[in-house]
Amino acid sequence: MKRLALLLHHAGTAPDLIYPSLEKLNDVEVITFYIKSPTNKTLNQVYHSVVGSIGPGFECKNEKDMVKKVVAFHKEQKIDGLITFAEMLLKAVSEIAKEIGISFMTPNIIERVQHKALQRKRLHEKNIPIPKYFEIKDKNDLLEAAEKIGFPSLLKPNFGGGGYGIFEINCLEELFEKYDEQCFKYENIITEGEESTFNLEEKMIGTKWHENDHLADYVSVESLIIDSHVHHLTVSDRTKLYQPFRESGYITPTSLKKSYVDSLYRLTTSALKALELNNIMSHTEIKFTDEGPKIIEVNARPGGTTPFRINNASNGEFDVFYELAKLSLDENVSTDINFYKYAASKISLCPVGEWRIKKITFTKINDIESIDLMIPIAQAGQKVSSFRGIEDLLGLYYLSNKSLNHLINDMYLIDKKLMVDYEPFS
Repeated sequence: MKRLALLLHHAGTAPDLIYPSLEKLNDVEVITFYIKSPTNKTLNQVYHSVVGSIGPGFECKNEKDMVKKVVAFHKEQKIDGLITFAEMLLKAVSEIAKEIGISFMTPNIIERVQHKALQRKRLHEKNIPIPKYFEIKDKNDLLEAAEKIGFPSLLKPNFGGGGYGIFEINCLEELFEKYDEQCFKYENIITEGEESTFNLEEKMIGTKWHENDHLADYVSVESLIIDSHVHHLTVSDRTKLYQPFRESGYITPTSLKKSYVDSLYRLTTSALKALELNNIMSHTEIKFTDEGPKIIEVNARPGGTTPFRINNASNGEFDVFYELAKLSLDENVSTDINFYKYAASKISLCPVGEWRIKKITFTKINDIESIDLMIPIAQAGQKVSSFRGIEDLLGLYYLSNKSLNHLINDMYLIDKKLMVDYEPFS
């Protein structure tokens, strides 16, 4: 029997969503090592009730403790594979892999893809189209950043995602003001405990590639890299951003023309090879511009809800969690998918600003035809902020429909049917 170590982080996918896929593995024992949330009691209850149901589970204080416990377990009982769906644990996986003799990407490769400025530097060196950017290491760099990039531009953290901590900058005074705000508010949600620098980058102007006006001017490409060979699974269309720059939803498969898809696949392949990603799933965001598609960012992980969209769109025939588990165990992995319908994920977010939720009601959303699963998250009394992007999501929803237009309309209907009363938070 083989043993698979599953590494979980409270900011990643919860065990109850992963376990059904791993239970399908033949002659494999799953050992779970997990880090609970310091604040989310509901999520922690999931860990208490679910971990241990398909194999032993070990709580870890932090990433360092996790490395220590996995290595210690391996000395007693051999671990054959390592898997995580939490980007913040990639370095821990790399450290563990080196200790127990499993092949995985080096910490340097992981750092280069997670740190946006290092990623951009590498892509630029390989002549892969990206937005112009300038790394701001401290306040003394602000004038030079403004001269090199100009306005309007975007101020972004080098560790982030989902619209976290992004400001539009229109003048030098605003750059100084928002940089001070970043330094005060920002928390590293990718590599906890590490400080982050910031980038000033050009504000890319999007162009229309989709026929449906409700779709955004960017997409994500979902890919598997196996033994240095890139296999593209699908392109995910995106619904339009919440203000200011917060993600709202994904749809798989894309409705783009094949010629557009082919160009996106070529660009993504070049980016993944440049970054030397291997034996992992990636999620590459790409913006449509008049100059051609440009890489927004490459993520060395599945897109947050990609596994469920692909599973639903393929009528359950393709299970990303299951295939990635096989990849980690050095078994044959399927990359062939037949899509039978459109599947989507949608999140709901607060208005721009900082708010306290007085009341929130999800019941009317149950009437929406395309809804497969609703996961209410926010509760009355909770503080939410647009600065935190999708970290402060109100609810998460999975939808599917054979009609693309019907599915898109239902996605936007969620925000109309979600009832929330807010009061300003100060």
